Amino acid sequence: MAAAPTTLSSEATELATAHQLGALEGTFTPKRLNKALFALYIFTTLNLLVMFVIPGLLFFWWLRRYPDFSRRQAAKRLHLFENGLIVHPESGDGTVAIRWDSVRLYQDITQKVINGIPGPTEYAYSAVGPGRASARITHFYEGPESWGPHMQQAVLRAQGPAVLESVLAGETANFGEFSLSRTGLTTRQKGHLPWSEVQEIQVAAGRVHVMRSGGSGLWCGVAVSDIANLHVFLALTQHLSATHGPAA
Repeated sequence: MAAAPTTLSSEATELATAHQLGALEGTFTPKRLNKALFALYIFTTLNLLVMFVIPGLLFFWWLRRYPDFSRRQAAKRLHLFENGLIVHPESGDGTVAIRWDSVRLYQDITQKVINGIPGPTEYAYSAVGPGRASARITHFYEGPESWGPHMQQAVLRAQGPAVLESVLAGETANFGEFSLSRTGLTTRQKGHLPWSEVQEIQVAAGRVHVMRSGGSGLWCGVAVSDIANLHVFLALTQHLSATHGPAA
């Protein structure tokens, strides 16, 4: 990862110990505004305060969601460990700790297009742990192109082997819109597709496409954001289709 490990706060240290998160692998800080946008916000705030006090105060209150205008926001951190994560969610107070071996991780990566011109890419990951532990982690933190894939790979390492073993033993693994079994994959809308009929599974434009063999083409397409633990799902489908498909 791009971010190097740093010293933990006492609160984070206690949480990491309590959840047995292991070694700290990286820490990410809130993303700062660029100089031009920061100057524009300051200019807008001052002009509103001069002409309209209440709108000016409301605008300044809105700006406090940015770390540049709030010490509380600037102090937040995303810590990634060998066995899990600790994060201060962008909105609200508190700290959330979740282990990789129990999380259901959803990702939603979108790029805005304005008048045909590609705009900023927005990153949002929802980490859902046991009980009420959950957090939404976004591009509020620096380096989403680094910490996002790192989280997915950590979940794959922690959960992949056990989930595969359970499926081969006859159980069904649920990934949200998809569920996998030894015989094939199932969706809520399309039903069941045997591995022998799975030609290919593609990820493109924010969707997972399941291609059916025999010249049938696309069997179904599901938004990536609706699939829990995407990398675990892709690894298992690749293994199961290779071993139980036509080539088996």
